[in-house]
Amino acid sequence: MANTDSPNGFTPVKHLTGGTMRSAEMRIADDYNTAIFNGDMVKLAADGTIEVASAGNRVVGVFAGCKFTKDDGAIVYSKHWPASQSVLGSYATAYVYTDPNIVYRAQSSGASGIADIGQLADMISTHAGSTTTGRSGQEVNTTTGTGTAQVRILEFINDGANDPASDNAEMLVVIHEHEYNQHIDADGTPGV
Repeated sequence: MANTDSPNGFTPVKHLTGGTMRSAEMRIADDYNTAIFNGDMVKLAADGTIEVASAGNRVVGVFAGCKFTKDDGAIVYSKHWPASQSVLGSYATAYVYTDPNIVYRAQSSGASGIADIGQLADMISTHAGSTTTGRSGQEVNTTTGTGTAQVRILEFINDGANDPASDNAEMLVVIHEHEYNQHIDADGTPGV
């Protein structure tokens, strides 16, 4: 059976230790020129704001929406950050899931398999996010390995409609290269 190619980014589904999933407030720079969608992995910029992460970047969390005041004084709550949005003041407020113990549901970009459980992989952005729904188009790259990478594959969704051996399989992952990991190896990579 073929899986549907419909990436939605990274959706929080549970906590590894039974904790509560909460978003933290972070900042987006005024006029940041790249759209950020609900479910996008984000990284820390040099100025302490967040930006969309690319494959290979360390990740601070997953974007959950934002709030900003437009130049005309209107307050906007949005599921996505509109690229190059001008805001009153220097920053917009971003809501980001920053806990490294959150488990996310995501789609693979190609064929995977049960042998990928426990493996590491980067995210990939081959689909655009939706300005209509605010949802991300990011997914898990199916090129896996045991070196450094952004996520660890925990398991595949077992709902009868998901085929782990086919393209675009739905899986559960945790962020492996997370800015808030407590243990970092001597070479700078997160430990297990």
